[in-house]
Amino acid sequence: MRGSIWVKGAVCAAMIYGCIDARGEATKHSYRGEKTLGLNAGYCGSNGSALAGLEFSYRFNRWFRLAPEADYVFRRHGRDALLLNVNTQFPLLFSNDRMAFYPQAGVNFSSWNYHFDKTGEAYDDASNRISRFGLNLGAGYELDLTSSLRIGVKAEYIIVKDFNSFNASFKIAYRF
Repeated sequence: MRGSIWVKGAVCAAMIYGCIDARGEATKHSYRGEKTLGLNAGYCGSNGSALAGLEFSYRFNRWFRLAPEADYVFRRHGRDALLLNVNTQFPLLFSNDRMAFYPQAGVNFSSWNYHFDKTGEAYDDASNRISRFGLNLGAGYELDLTSSLRIGVKAEYIIVKDFNSFNASFKIAYRF
């Protein structure tokens, strides 16, 4: 009986030491100034089409980064769009800082183009463009494969008058 108490105590002490040691290692790394440049590919729910784009992020500290992005929504059902977002992300790191989950919130500018005339026939005139500002909310998960390569997935809901949309995307980014 006495031996099992010693074993339990040793295991608890090792776990506490591991948590303290891991926390100390994490604080040694400076996240300030970390930048990424990446490619996005995914799905836009507003017109049921594919989207592709670029994302840049700049990290101010361990818990906050700014991530502007530009996405193009491919034409489907006579509509295509340019989506510009400026997101604030709050990374929550785990697994020796190689993985992160992040909630995000941001401002969106959507510019949708309609390719129909008044009779409903399709045509290629881009004069039927509707542009609006809105908000977006979402979350993502990312994994650092190497010190300079990061992959991730993201889901967001864009709130724009007449153009609300759920978007999901996969990203691959170069970290520098």
